[in-house]
This record gives sequence, C-alpha cells and structure tokens, in this order.
Amino acid sequence: MTGAQYDKIGDRYNDLTNIATGKLQLFAIQTLIGDIKGLRILELACGTGLYARKAIEWGACKAVGVDISQAMVDAARVQAQGDERLEFHVADCGQPLDLGQYDVVLVPWLLNYASNEEELLAMWRNIYNCLKPGGRLLGICPNLDLVQSKVFPEGPQFGQSLQILDNLEGGGLRVQATLHTERPFSFSQYYLPRELYEKTGKLAGMRNLQWTPLENLDFPDVNSERFLLCPPFKTFTATRPVD
Repeated sequence: MTGAQYDKIGDRYNDLTNIATGKLQLFAIQTLIGDIKGLRILELACGTGLYARKAIEWGACKAVGVDISQAMVDAARVQAQGDERLEFHVADCGQPLDLGQYDVVLVPWLLNYASNEEELLAMWRNIYNCLKPGGRLLGICPNLDLVQSKVFPEGPQFGQSLQILDNLEGGGLRVQATLHTERPFSFSQYYLPRELYEKTGKLAGMRNLQWTPLENLDFPDVNSERFLLCPPFKTFTATRPVD
C-alpha cells in the first residue's frame, strides 16, 4: 500500500459524507454495528477518522484509527478535537500491526487496496490478530459485479464516477474513483472477486463471513431502485472464533 495519493487529498476526504455514496456508507455501518456501548473499536485505513468518531458517538469507550497517510491521520486528529477516547496512528495496514485486540474492527475501505491474493491475506491476518476472540468485523468493499455488468453506469452515480484502468490476473480490476464533492478528488483501488475475499478471510482464521445487502433505503437524493440493481459497494461481516 502507499499513502501518497491520500497525502494529496488530506482533509478533502471529510467531504465524503456530503454526497450520496458517503451517506449510504455511513448508513451501512450504523445499521450493521449494533450496540457498542462500552466497547473498544479499531478502524483500519481510517482516512480522516469518520467511523472512529461515530463509534464514540454511538457509545464506544475507545476508538483507534490507523491509516498509511500522514495527511489523513493529521486531519483525523484535528477532527477529534482533543477527545482522549480517540487515538490515531500512521501505519501500513498491509504490514503486521501490533495494536492490541478490540471488540469490533471496522474496515470500510481497506481490502480494496490489496491488488492480489497475497496482499489480501496479509490484511485479513491483521484483522484477525486485532480482534478479540469472538470479536466482530464490519467492512465495505467495491462491487466488482458493477463494473463487469451491462448496467455499469456512465458518468457520476451517487456522487462518484469510475474508470477502469487495468485488468488484473485472476479476474480483478484496477479502477480510478472520482468523488464529486465540493472539492473533487480521485484515487485508484482494486476490485477483486468476492470469492477471493471469502477464501483469504477463511485462510486467516475468520469465520461466518456474510455479505449484507442494504435494505430500507430512504434518502431524498438517492435512487434506491438504481442502487439496489447493482450497488457500487458491498458490505460484509465476519467474526474471529472463540479460541
């Protein structure tokens, strides 16, 4: 992984929640996370720390965020406004981490930076090691089915547009996403087959990986029928088994 593209984006990433895809992602995590009162939360590839901050709002006693980009972590610390329940660190989530263990690990946009099976497995192993036995994972990843389907949209959809850059061995794609916020920005990521997520998660020791489609969407600026036809992202959960 490299943080260079995000060092250039910096606090512009905070604008994500002003566009439809950002609102949908926040809705997804809030729907899945359940009761976290008194729990310790870890957000990997945290960017500017949105979900770590939300976890505190939702009742967590501690939330730690990790990102490879110094600029992103700097912005996250500014947003934290000195709240001692929030903590942010610079680290590569594709390399071994030593962060302790948490009740819940959030990975809204981590696994999409793995370009192959080896890199994906390394990320899953970090997730496993950072979870307490019985702990839960909540994640968001790109939807490869969208960019391979006949309904692949032209132009901005849900506040973002996608451009296929390269084909990967094994059936994946490298894709550039542009988020059409007030201060637009772009970044590249990898769309890998769902089966590869499942395989590497299991190899890392995770269990009960489930894909969790969004339901009951009610946003005034979101065409829910179009979203559900072929959503731009997928959500998933998994657990670390009790030893």
